[in-house]
Amino acid sequence: MGLSLSGLLGGSRKKVTITAINLKLHNYVHSMGGLVVKERLFSIDVPFTNKSHSDMLTEAAAFKAEKAKPIRINSIEVAEPFKLVSVAPAAPLEIKADERVDFKLEIEAPEHSYTGPMSVSFVSDATPTIHIEISKTMLIRNGRRTEIETSSRILNLPKGQIFGEKVQLYKAMSYGDTAKRIEVAPPFRFVSSDPKLPLRVDDTNSYIVELYIQAPEAPYAGPLEITIS
Repeated sequence: MGLSLSGLLGGSRKKVTITAINLKLHNYVHSMGGLVVKERLFSIDVPFTNKSHSDMLTEAAAFKAEKAKPIRINSIEVAEPFKLVSVAPAAPLEIKADERVDFKLEIEAPEHSYTGPMSVSFVSDATPTIHIEISKTMLIRNGRRTEIETSSRILNLPKGQIFGEKVQLYKAMSYGDTAKRIEVAPPFRFVSSDPKLPLRVDDTNSYIVELYIQAPEAPYAGPLEITIS
């Protein structure tokens, strides 16, 4: 992610060290690298990409869409002891699915010395969430059912949101096996995987796959069942 620092005022300054820049949207937090502030006013660039789904926040994407739909940014706020001076483009604005907006924030640093993170919040419309309790994750292959250890999860997600689930395949697949198809039992729905299908177990790293799964529309408690063929 790009960061730029522009000195707009001169003069001696107390030392201000930002250890990380924490970007917040709904329940997501993404951290950019920090910087040492050398002037009273400085700027940061935040690339905001509304991806259709991606659990891992990449270099080019600060956030992700819950379901390929627009995200409305009502305002952008910077937590104390920093002060937001200006932002371009200005909120409110709507970011369409798969659209990228590069925000430039001009920020005023505190007068006193400071070492720690800086929080930048992207305020959007509230979304109703559902409670999901995954009691266990079961892998099903060739009729054999295998439970993944320590696979229970508690999630509070917007209805139908896509979330990531890292799955260890070593109990269900052997070295040299290939998975051509993955299905997730209702009320969940399989969306895609990383690496993409078909995937072949050909080294130790390839036993781990990231599954992108769409959450149900209603609260759920029970197992997450994944069939691999």
